[in-house]
Amino acid sequence: MLNEAKKHLMTGVSYMIPVVVAGGILLSLGVIIGEDTQLGEQLVNYGGWTLDLMVPMIAGYISYSIAERPGIAVGLASGVFAAELGTGYLGGILVGFFAGWITNQLKKIPMHPNVAVIKPIMIIPVFGIGASAIFMGLISLVLTPAMTGLENWLNSMDGSNLFILGFIISAMMAVDMGGPVNKIALSFSYATLAEGIYAPMAACWIGIMSAPFGLALASLIFSKKFSKSEKANALPTALMASLGISEGAIPYAVATPLKVIPIITVGSGIGGGVALSLGAQSPIPAAIGIWGLPFVSNPFMLLIGLAISIISITFAVGMVRKESDVDESEDTGLSF
Repeated sequence: MLNEAKKHLMTGVSYMIPVVVAGGILLSLGVIIGEDTQLGEQLVNYGGWTLDLMVPMIAGYISYSIAERPGIAVGLASGVFAAELGTGYLGGILVGFFAGWITNQLKKIPMHPNVAVIKPIMIIPVFGIGASAIFMGLISLVLTPAMTGLENWLNSMDGSNLFILGFIISAMMAVDMGGPVNKIALSFSYATLAEGIYAPMAACWIGIMSAPFGLALASLIFSKKFSKSEKANALPTALMASLGISEGAIPYAVATPLKVIPIITVGSGIGGGVALSLGAQSPIPAAIGIWGLPFVSNPFMLLIGLAISIISITFAVGMVRKESDVDESEDTGLSF
């Protein structure tokens, strides 16, 4: 059941990401051009309107993943309810699952053939959206105050608080290199992105890219402490890092996990904390990697945090790994 839920969630995220990327880039371009200009103001508006689709998209396509085409209309409408009621990204996810479930229940209701003709265009949408509206109204009683409190708390952060937030998010992104902990941090950052809070997503950038970049660089600088396959993986791993794919670090972590994983976790966390403390923010997902850097707010501050993480990971791994850790006779099967 958990794997099924994850599959439906990832389907929703995969359909949502292009909308978020497009909206974030339009918004960033408007800010770069200047909101005091007509073009800049229009781009900011268009970017904001595009980002408004974020919650309906994830709800709609989670529902689609569960109930196929009949679930799209129910899910999209339910996502609009989630956004309008202030439950944000989390509300969109919950109501997306409910919309898919209720759609499947409605599909199972037996009907006379003459009535069944209007089932997909009237019965399912009307009753499905109606049920989702009731569900959304109930959970909004708890979720809306919670999301408002979270938004106020994040907006009030500065200085050391921002460092702690950045450290936690970046460390969580790095610790399992694309695994469940990574997804929790990323989901939290998407939730804040939906509320117009962009700092957490900047920390995700650091957490995604630091480990693969740092480990690839370490394998080149401290070449005697890495196997041939690890050194051969350096370029593909760096390329994956530039594309926002943290899984490139896995072959290095598997070889000496007790040495590598704590280092990439702490090293990434420090860089994320520094970047947020310096004012780095990202209105676009970290999933597009370094190529989205021109559209990040305060990109040089993010680069400083990224550089600190990469350098600390590179030299810490180089110091703790020994030539005895290299076993050329073993092939993990994880080389790229």
